[in-house]
Amino acid sequence: MSRPLEESPYAFTVPALVKAVPTARDRVVDRARRLGLALDEELTHDLKLLTGELVANSVTHTRAACVVCVKWTGERIRVEVTDPDPTSVTLSQVLPTDEHGRGLFLVAAVATAWGSQLCPSGKKTWFELAVPVAGETTATAASSVDGVPAEQAMTSRADDVLQGSAEPVSTVGAHTRRQHQAA
Repeated sequence: MSRPLEESPYAFTVPALVKAVPTARDRVVDRARRLGLALDEELTHDLKLLTGELVANSVTHTRAACVVCVKWTGERIRVEVTDPDPTSVTLSQVLPTDEHGRGLFLVAAVATAWGSQLCPSGKKTWFELAVPVAGETTATAASSVDGVPAEQAMTSRADDVLQGSAEPVSTVGAHTRRQHQAA
């Protein structure tokens, strides 16, 4: 199943309509399954959630169609959303009373990695989710990263996000993400 990133891209265009977001989410999950990836309920939820955030941001802020590309890296599924707006994507501070503005914070908290870069057609915003290999559980993946307990790593990454770090943010396993989202 481990194919190079460039070998198996799958791309489609999403019209500039917020009502097109659910279909885009479903197409990304369908593509991941067609690649033979083992998507449990939680990974499917995260894939749909993050895809929905990036696509909704794109069509809402640009009022233009975007292109979604799904790739398999051999360890992670990568979803890229390309739109015609050359404005850099940044995390912003939001107040508890704000109704919008938390999408990228959510992407940063849930994705294994994420980022944004300018490209000839505008900008590409992407995220990656680790897909456990056969026999690996999310509990194992959540235990630690570089010897740092998952809870401590998650807290330090969330602090980076709140301070406006524009660098791609890595987070750890599913159980920690769920606790973070509930916080």
